[in-house]
Amino acid sequence: MLDEAVTRLPGIGPAAAKQLATLGVRSVRDLLEHYPRRYADAGEVVDLSAVEVGQPATLVGEVIDAQVRRIAPKGRTRRDIAELVVRQSGGAVFRASFFNQRWMADRLAPGTVAAFSGKVGEFRGQLQLAGPKVEVLGHVRAGRSAEEAAEDLRHQRLLPVYPATGALPSDRIRTFVAAALEAVGPLDDWLGTELREREGLVDLDAAVRLIHTPEHWDDVTRARDRLVFDELLVLQLGLQWRRRRLEDGMVGLDNAPAADGWGARLVDALPFAPTGAQRRAFDGIAEDLALERPMHRLLQGDVGSGKTLVALWTMLAAVDRGRQAALMAPTELLAEQHLRTLTTLLAPLGVNVPGGVRIELLTSSTTAAQRRRILDDLADGTVDLVVGTHALIEDGVRFGALGVVVIDEQHRFGVSQRVALKDKTASDGDGPDVLPDVLVMTATPIPRSLALTVYGDLDVTVLDELPPGRTPVRTTLLDPSAPERRERLYDHVRRQAGIGLRAYVVCPLVEPGESGATSAVDHHRRLRDEVFPDLAVELVHGRLRADDKEAAMRRFREGEAQVLVATTVIEVGVDVPEATTMIIEDAERFGLSQLHQLRGRVGRGADVSHCALMASQPLDELTEDGRARLEAMVATTDGFALAATDLDLRGAGQLFGRRQSGLPDLRLARIDRDLDVIGRTRDLARAVVAADPQHEDPAHATMHAEVVRRFADDLEGLEALETG
Repeated sequence: MLDEAVTRLPGIGPAAAKQLATLGVRSVRDLLEHYPRRYADAGEVVDLSAVEVGQPATLVGEVIDAQVRRIAPKGRTRRDIAELVVRQSGGAVFRASFFNQRWMADRLAPGTVAAFSGKVGEFRGQLQLAGPKVEVLGHVRAGRSAEEAAEDLRHQRLLPVYPATGALPSDRIRTFVAAALEAVGPLDDWLGTELREREGLVDLDAAVRLIHTPEHWDDVTRARDRLVFDELLVLQLGLQWRRRRLEDGMVGLDNAPAADGWGARLVDALPFAPTGAQRRAFDGIAEDLALERPMHRLLQGDVGSGKTLVALWTMLAAVDRGRQAALMAPTELLAEQHLRTLTTLLAPLGVNVPGGVRIELLTSSTTAAQRRRILDDLADGTVDLVVGTHALIEDGVRFGALGVVVIDEQHRFGVSQRVALKDKTASDGDGPDVLPDVLVMTATPIPRSLALTVYGDLDVTVLDELPPGRTPVRTTLLDPSAPERRERLYDHVRRQAGIGLRAYVVCPLVEPGESGATSAVDHHRRLRDEVFPDLAVELVHGRLRADDKEAAMRRFREGEAQVLVATTVIEVGVDVPEATTMIIEDAERFGLSQLHQLRGRVGRGADVSHCALMASQPLDELTEDGRARLEAMVATTDGFALAATDLDLRGAGQLFGRRQSGLPDLRLARIDRDLDVIGRTRDLARAVVAADPQHEDPAHATMHAEVVRRFADDLEGLEALETG
């Protein structure tokens, strides 16, 4: 029954099924898992004869008349009032009025059965509720009488309010859910009794029924506790079983750093001392590299926290053991920047010289002749380190002895790509497959609670310190209604250019579009021809040919150009210490993480840097979320604090949706308030998979089946679990 189409239920025909499908509801199970987004507390439902003027009350009735009346204008403002006449089941009549809400007369047309909650007043001798809260309970023409609705509310005062559409309102969904609860029998529980009792959870059948039909708030709490536990435990089990499947039949490598090896020499040659966070990262990674199992570690840190140094130190551990290392980046621009950074860091030790470390770059722009040479040298082990893009996992790429893999910007790579890169090492014959150690880097600071959820199959290392000497970027928010501030900003750019410093100008679009947002092409033309005719202004965006893009970036890096107009193609991986000004046009159109990453392109040298957020419209006309993001940027430069704000504003489901993380949506769980459940379920999942990796215990087999049922279409790489 659960997996049958919703049309199997009474009252749901093809038209209603089509509307439900727009909400992701196609089966009876989907309908039961379409949880309320909130509850309307109707309070105690009373008869009209029992109300007291001046006291709050909830009255249920059928709308028998709905009119809009014009009242005397106040000044030049037209004023309307929607007035309803509502009849209770016993025949008593009251009025409900809504000031300047003409649309309420259409929404609550005659025949609508609803609960009206508010303070009881009196108007012209008749009882009235002015501006009450309203919850539609049904329609008389659909067989829902006021008497039936009032009787239901006497047993259930909390009304579930569902995600709905204009054509399919919450009250109809409430009716469909009621039909589903009546049609299905007791739901089988995939958690054993012992585990439920240990965790203090109700059984699944009770949780599903309570979430939809609570009588008290305690019912909602008990139901939510169980269903949130389910969501997070299944997610963690899926991640842990996926990791086990990836490692099945494979052994790790002993890549423990040599005491006097390349990594130690690198640290000794640095012109600065590593931060305490970097040294802790070295220690934790060194322990992983020495283990028999392959390393799977996430390295996350704020802009400028020194992730690349830690990554290079990790890769050099493989070179110490006569093996190779690869760093894979999502874009050519980022790969090229990594090559420059690694080369600079290795320069004191000798790079691409006899006796030094050999490093190469492999991208889609690599010429055919260069590619053949690099592939030959990778296969015979001559190349120590290779930096590249997706070109590293193309056919024909083989390593002589791949020991460490570093993957940058994890959220842009799926599990299958991680596996493909690991599989590039040459086979050693019939022995067990050897799995390289893997370090995943992300330049997006993530609250630790979210990292534990999204990267449940990775160990987490956090770089939470910035190197000394970095000057915080000064951030200002500019209102377009004050154009003189833009002129002062342009004067600042000219003065900075006069002393050899540079500026970025970031736009949300490449070409002009229907949205009216600032385009990089048009803005570049204006700045070049009208605003800065005395300066060199370059343009970079994702549609440029790779060689044109690199030529423009080179001119900017070397100081031939003083202003670079760009899209978010420069969001990560661009490092120009002389760039001290960042101007972001239409800043409210960018996400908080993007804004923070863009700001991180400046402040990379010793000079004081500035970031100007240019709103596209007056600040008091921005959306609440848009203004909140911009004000958060002004308030702090702490990426982790901004990530927590972003999580609060957008929720985890949007912050790490399917396209970014390959993870399914969380329907009820909230990362910010369910941290304790995240920890409990992660520990439990690890224990279950470690004790029974093949899920031979019947209790674990039931868990495994639930993981496959929920995530087979969502969690990349989980298809392997179905046969595991």
